[in-house]
Amino acid sequence: MQTLTLSSNGRNGRLLDPKMSARLRAFRFLSDRYAQRERPSYAVEFILFVLIVLTAAWPMFSLAHAMSSLAHGMSLVR
Repeated sequence: MQTLTLSSNGRNGRLLDPKMSARLRAFRFLSDRYAQRERPSYAVEFILFVLIVLTAAWPMFSLAHAMSSLAHGMSLVR
């Protein structure tokens, strides 16, 4: 099993070594881009987190509303 490090220097200092797995390349890219920056922008990360949560929750609320409207339309709820 390969050990994941936060160093971007793969073999011969290349980040995108063709023999390196895609998961390892993605990990190194993300760690270099986000984990090792000096001052992370928490506001931007929070906004992205909220956007992801809303995107995931929106279909659930939409489906619940549609089912409620259907039940009222069919007079299943008094």
